[in-house]
Amino acid sequence: MDQIGIGVTELAAAGVGLFTGLIYSILRAPIPAPNVLGGILAIWGTFAGLVIVQLFEHHVVFFL
Repeated sequence: MDQIGIGVTELAAAGVGLFTGLIYSILRAPIPAPNVLGGILAIWGTFAGLVIVQLFEHHVVFFL
């Protein structure tokens, strides 16, 4: 069973991503991720699809 939650690792990853985005923006360098909202939503949608299937199969648990 997979567990999905927001903990220290997820918060640290979000912080690193924010910091990286700021640095790339200051340096006017292309970011190493989709730079359009559609690309970012596609990544989120892929993850959401995975979670939905796992929910129906009772293979995932959410926690905080």
